[in-house]
Amino acid sequence: MTEPVVLFSIDAGVASITLNRPAVGNAMSRELTESLLRAIRDAEADPDCRVVVLRGAGRVFCGGGDLNEIARKGGDAQMRRMVTTLQDTMFAFAASPLIIIAAVGGAAAGAGLGLVLNTDIVLASTRASFHGAYGAIGLTPDGGVSYLLPAAIGSKRASAVLLTGSPASAADALAWGLVAEVLEPDALDARADELAARLVAGPTQVFGPTKKLLGAPALAGYRAHLDAEAESVTGYAAHPDTQKRIRALLEKAGK
Repeated sequence: MTEPVVLFSIDAGVASITLNRPAVGNAMSRELTESLLRAIRDAEADPDCRVVVLRGAGRVFCGGGDLNEIARKGGDAQMRRMVTTLQDTMFAFAASPLIIIAAVGGAAAGAGLGLVLNTDIVLASTRASFHGAYGAIGLTPDGGVSYLLPAAIGSKRASAVLLTGSPASAADALAWGLVAEVLEPDALDARADELAARLVAGPTQVFGPTKKLLGAPALAGYRAHLDAEAESVTGYAAHPDTQKRIRALLEKAGK
């Protein structure tokens, strides 16, 4: 039997969502993004659920978009649906009334960085790193990265991350305010579970409204920005240079 691409469970008011494509760095295929969207909706539908813990199976949190899918779909209607699904999923995480904790145990690149940015509290292991990654494949940012990263770390730092492709270490991310805590790898999961349990035991009736107040001024503009990102990335996916870069990376990886 094929393993599900997203693992999902709810226990004691906490939903656990785990990206489960470790063999390909939890690359975000359309199937995975659709599964993530279903998972957050299922968590919201449970009247007892208040907190979500988001993880990535294996050593990579999320390596970004699935390059094989992008190479196959180029700039056609299927590519547009793939990107639209991704943007809808990111917005669902950002707008969710649930408190979402990201436990980042490894690299978060491209759309993986976007997923981190669309959560509320980020814990990172010392092995974590954060990458823009878009320039390497000749694409503009998606997943809300071009909207949320400047707000999180400042426009100049965001420009450096996205334009040069230089990764940010866990220590960098902590200093910049992108993550709340950095822990040793073997302590990350326990800390995420501990924090989730503490939140569930707190005044949960005000967490969702507080999150809404924090994000209310920006959500309408954010939705429009996600749509603009989708138009841009869909258009450039078929560009000859983009396709050449993607093929080169896939050949280097032996795929």
